[in-house]
Amino acid sequence: MTHRWPLHPAPGQGEALTSWLHRLATVYGMNFDQLVSRDLTPPGVLMPSRLRSLDLEAPSDLITTVAERTGVPEKRVHRMTVAGWVPWLLDSLQPEEIPRSSYQTYVRQDSVLFTFKERPYREVLDWRAWLPLHSKERRVSRVCPVCVESTTDNSFVLTLIAQLPITLTCPHHGCRLAPAFGPYEFVGWENNKINKRPALGQIIIQDARTEEALTTGKVTLPRRTIHVGVWFRLLRTVIEEISTTLSNLRVRPRRMIELIWREAGHPVRAGIIGAARTYESLSWPQQEMLLEAAATAMQLVEAGKIEAHGTLGHLLTREPDRTVHDGAPSRGLWDGAHAAADECLVRAQQDPLVAEKVLATLTSLTRSEHSFQRIRSDLIALDIPEEFLPRTLATVRAI
Repeated sequence: MTHRWPLHPAPGQGEALTSWLHRLATVYGMNFDQLVSRDLTPPGVLMPSRLRSLDLEAPSDLITTVAERTGVPEKRVHRMTVAGWVPWLLDSLQPEEIPRSSYQTYVRQDSVLFTFKERPYREVLDWRAWLPLHSKERRVSRVCPVCVESTTDNSFVLTLIAQLPITLTCPHHGCRLAPAFGPYEFVGWENNKINKRPALGQIIIQDARTEEALTTGKVTLPRRTIHVGVWFRLLRTVIEEISTTLSNLRVRPRRMIELIWREAGHPVRAGIIGAARTYESLSWPQQEMLLEAAATAMQLVEAGKIEAHGTLGHLLTREPDRTVHDGAPSRGLWDGAHAAADECLVRAQQDPLVAEKVLATLTSLTRSEHSFQRIRSDLIALDIPEEFLPRTLATVRAI
């Protein structure tokens, strides 16, 4: 029977599996490799090279064992890996059954800024959204400088989403994430100088929506609330559209893309020259520029400065104001009716033809002579000369 660990710090919000296992190992004076190979899996099952890919996909037996050792539900442990977010974050981790289908389904099934006719055709083989998780040579994590300074070694949390090129800022402190060496804890910064540029408002809004997606399963946009899966595909589609080669675009979309990059303060296409490249294959500095430009594009659409013509573009605009009728005629309508009636009465007092038309209109649905005479008498009381008005209902019908 699997024994329960007496000490097991709870996983942090959005924490990556390897980060949590490292903290668990530290409690017992072990390192990450020893914990996984000696207590969580049979000897020789996981090769050292696979240990670093546990954030991508962990064996089901390991997830079950961790859940039994800690009491944390298996579903939550699974969510600490990228595989736990299939099919919301990406469609599948498995190889494509149909060549080029993953890219077409995820990126090109819908559009945001462009119409389908405006978007150049493109195929990408063996592609997975937002991956690879890290390079094969070394692992580089993205962490918040404020979090590093304010936590101890055993409480520092590496979040799963920060290891993917999806967010730019820390959801708690709003400052930019900085590349750092792992592999399972903070070791040191990749660059001597941390990027201390303040995050712009549109970037914080974009990252807040991603955080909302991961914590609630939905995202609140100006038009309506959408599913987490729709949000990640919308974001990835915008990135694809703003990185399109300008020479392949018509005049309107080309000018729009140039405006977006100008407002973002970066070179067009993050400085990429020549043929299109997939976002996942770019360096982090280029991915960072693309994420900023994507946030700028959404802000411009929401502000009405550019128009999104794609199938998902309307989600970034607010529902137009519509006057809701409360059932009572508006004062302006009544005022207009009164003015028209007064003018008609004045003309009827002076023109026999107008007087006949007024009486004919008011008695058009009248069937009895008695009702006709009552309406005729009312008009006479309003100073319309009696001789201007037909004397009987039959006379009116004959006119």
